[in-house]
Amino acid sequence: MQKKSGLAVRLKALRREKGVTSQVVADAIGIKSATYRRYEIDTKPRDEVYVALADYFGVSVDYLMSGKDHTGVLTAADSEEYKTVSAAGLTTDEALLLRKLRTLSSSDFEEVMKFIDWKCINGQQN
Repeated sequence: MQKKSGLAVRLKALRREKGVTSQVVADAIGIKSATYRRYEIDTKPRDEVYVALADYFGVSVDYLMSGKDHTGVLTAADSEEYKTVSAAGLTTDEALLLRKLRTLSSSDFEEVMKFIDWKCINGQQN
């Protein structure tokens, strides 16, 4: 039997914690029940579904994706940020990276940028 992804495990745990069926979750976020059930097995949702799921369960998108920041609740600002990110054509991973970069001090940010530059240069040589 295939091991479930972290997302699948987190979704099932959140749903059980809330005491609802997969049908209730699916109806609440506007998708088919079978589609939601696939997320609890191992299918990755579209970017906009992450936001709807995070909003429904009262967790952050970061938590759904990585298992970290369970206490972070999706806010209206997060929703606006998602619209901006979506309009810019960024992937979920790119948006997550930007969000994390914004939390760094300026010196840590510079260090990360130097590392990225180094990886880009070394990656092109290989």
